[in-house]
Order: sequence, then structure tokens, then C-alpha cells
Amino acid sequence: MLRIMKEIVSRISPDMRAPSNGCCGWFATKIMTLNTPSTAEAIRRLNLQSEETFLEIGAGNGAGLCEIAKLDAYPKRILCVEISERFRLELQNKIKILEGELPTGSTLPVEIHANDCKEMPYLDNSSVDKIFGMNVVYFLDPLSLYLQEFNRVLKDDGYITFGCKFGLLPEDSKEFVNINADRIVSAMEEVGFRVEKSHVKVDGGKDKRKNYIEIKGSKE
Repeated sequence: MLRIMKEIVSRISPDMRAPSNGCCGWFATKIMTLNTPSTAEAIRRLNLQSEETFLEIGAGNGAGLCEIAKLDAYPKRILCVEISERFRLELQNKIKILEGELPTGSTLPVEIHANDCKEMPYLDNSSVDKIFGMNVVYFLDPLSLYLQEFNRVLKDDGYITFGCKFGLLPEDSKEFVNINADRIVSAMEEVGFRVEKSHVKVDGGKDKRKNYIEIKGSKE
């Protein structure tokens, strides 16, 4: 089963990075829905606070945003970076739905940005408290440039968290560049992050598809 899943992901790998409007894009989005419980757990572990600025890279169809909307108090500024036009449209629709469920007059302080996060001119130096990306680090190439930009925008006590499911990744795809956890950790340390790696079990860990590796880099 694992071999079959790897083959499927390999065949549709361009759409796993940025889903198109075709059949492969549709199928990729369906596979991505398997990450919803993992993303929910990751958002919970971030312990987001109302005075914080939060950045999600590869925000997808808004699974993380839905979890944030459930919080008693959400960050004062929420930035979602998403290169897929298809997903940006879904995010905009998701925000409208979520705001419709909030008390009258309430809004979500969300910004959607389309540009690649190698450069984020809309963010000042040391302005972000926490950065999060589920199943996105694989596509960041060259990784060092992205990490330098994340380091630039993070506050001195801020951190970045990558959620990773390396077991399903193909090894022969040009899209999936960063598929080795130890190499990712080394690259983060070279930029200056203090890095911790842990295995997160979701809902007790029985469904292994929900479990993931958390790579957390704290800015020193």
C-alpha cells in the first residue's frame, strides 16, 4: 500500500506543490485532505496568542485557518502564503464562511499573499512570532534562501515549525527536494536556528496517516 501511494504521489508531484485545475489537481487536493487532523494538532501545539503575528506557508485550502477560527482568541495578524491560485480562491471563500460564523461585526485579521516566500517584502525584520508549514518544506528550493528569509522576519524569541510525513514521499521526483529530516535539521542549524525534532502522534497514534514529524527551529 505504501509503495502504491508513493507511486501516485510521484505521478502527480507538480500538483502536490501547486494544484492545477485538471484531474491531477483535483486528486492532489483529495490526498491533501488527509492532512486535516495533522494540521489541527499542529495548530494546537503552537499555542497561538492574541498579541502574536502568525505566518502559515503553503496554507492550502485553509485547514489551519479553520482551526485558528475555533480559538477563543486568535493572533492579531494572520498571514497565509499560497502560490496556488486555486487554493487562494478557496482560502478567500473559506474566510467568508468562517467570518459568517463569528459574532456580528467580528472579522478574521487574515492576509493572503501569492508570492513565493523566498522574499516577503510585506513583513518587516523581526516582526513574526511563529511560522508554520505542513508538508511544505519538501518544495523549498534552495532551502537555505527560504530559511534565511524566515530567520529575517522572525522575532528573537520566535520559531518555525515544519510538519512532515516523509514516509509517503517519492525519492525520484524533482518537486520533492527536501525529503531527509536530518539534512533539513542541518540546514536550519546552519542558518542559526536551534532545532528540535520529534514524532507527533495524533489522536493516540493508531492511524499512522495522521502522525507526523515535527521539526521546530527557534531563533536565537
